Amino acid sequence: MTLRTRIAIAVTLVVGLAVGVVAFAAYQSTRSETMGEIDRFLRTRAPLAGLIEGGGGRGQGSGRGDGPQNVIGDDVVAQVVFADGTTWLLGQGEIELPVAPVDMAVALGQAAEVLRSVTIDGLDYRLYTRPAGLGVAIQVARDLTETEAILNGLRNRLILVGIAGALLAGLAGWFLAGRAVRPVRDLTGAAEHVAATGTLDAAIPVDRSDEIGRLANAFNEMLARLDASRVAQQRLVADASHELRTPLTSLRTNIELLAAGKVPAAERADLLADLKTEIVELGALVSELVDLATVGRAEEERSPTDLASLVADAVGRAGRRASQTFEANLSPVQAEVRLGAVTRAVTNLLDNAVKWSPADGVITVTLDDSVLAVADRGPGIPLDDLPFVFQRFYRAAAARAMPGSGLGLAIVAAVAEDHGWKPFARNRQGGGAEVGWHFGG
Repeated sequence: MTLRTRIAIAVTLVVGLAVGVVAFAAYQSTRSETMGEIDRFLRTRAPLAGLIEGGGGRGQGSGRGDGPQNVIGDDVVAQVVFADGTTWLLGQGEIELPVAPVDMAVALGQAAEVLRSVTIDGLDYRLYTRPAGLGVAIQVARDLTETEAILNGLRNRLILVGIAGALLAGLAGWFLAGRAVRPVRDLTGAAEHVAATGTLDAAIPVDRSDEIGRLANAFNEMLARLDASRVAQQRLVADASHELRTPLTSLRTNIELLAAGKVPAAERADLLADLKTEIVELGALVSELVDLATVGRAEEERSPTDLASLVADAVGRAGRRASQTFEANLSPVQAEVRLGAVTRAVTNLLDNAVKWSPADGVITVTLDDSVLAVADRGPGIPLDDLPFVFQRFYRAAAARAMPGSGLGLAIVAAVAEDHGWKPFARNRQGGGAEVGWHFGG
């Protein structure tokens, strides 16, 4: 069963139930009001006790009074009930009203009045009994055939109106549900298209701002992010294959020379040293490629971390292997981070500063709740290169003679963006460059 059908059925049931409750309440209210009017009418038609005496006296068993006919009209049936159980019909009616113990209680003065419904010869009557003196009561009844016909007609009309209302509500629900679930159908179609073709160009138009519109926007954003991620991965693979081609070709050439025995003994040691250096650089390149490809992966959960402690540890490790002097101005900063990725990025920042600083230079590391900055005292970054320092495999002209793959700062930028920070690179006053993150974007 489709979502549209379920919504239409639910609307039909809810509206049908609501209409049924309202119709039942209206019918019961009308019936109660109608019966109340009949009861009030019967009270006005019950004659006074003094008028009974003109009817010809008391009959034996059942009798008919011969008094004035204006006492009782043709629209009611009336009789007198005596304390001994005998009755006396009033007016021209020939219908004898039933006498129950409750009616005898009224004649005996034990009850004030009685209103009840009775059936006489298959017809329903409303019967009113009231006292008419000591030991005497008067009964007045009215045929309910016409009233019940009107009430039955009203009931049938309410049932028809309820059914028609439920059906109309179902049709309206079907129409509105079709419009409401249209974005869901579009989402389903887009998801099926992506699953069948593997393409991510299945964004759907959104012209609403409710929950379904937000779902559609989220779906479009997800597709855009997936597409961007796939494009980035494809570009990374292409760039990596290009960068790996040169060291792999050099390794193969040198190994072939060694295998052919064409390298003089005096040059063999130098060639082996070159091979070792190239293998180390290749390993570093592969490691950086893996780091760059896995930035933001869910395998490494975020955890609360004191960034000051993390940076201090990284500065300590860098200071032990470098000749430069590190000056650290670190304020405590708590953040939810991927510990391994941030540690690698901070290490890259420090290594980049060491690469460009003179051997006896000073590197300044600053951390507070707004920024992490690593400043060197090197030549600075050429203005033409500033916009590209965070691109993968980008190496300035001055850096091409130095070891490295051009991925260090790309990893710094990727880690920053994964945590919602903004990477920056600028030249500092007095010489050198300053590279780091602005926290909070």
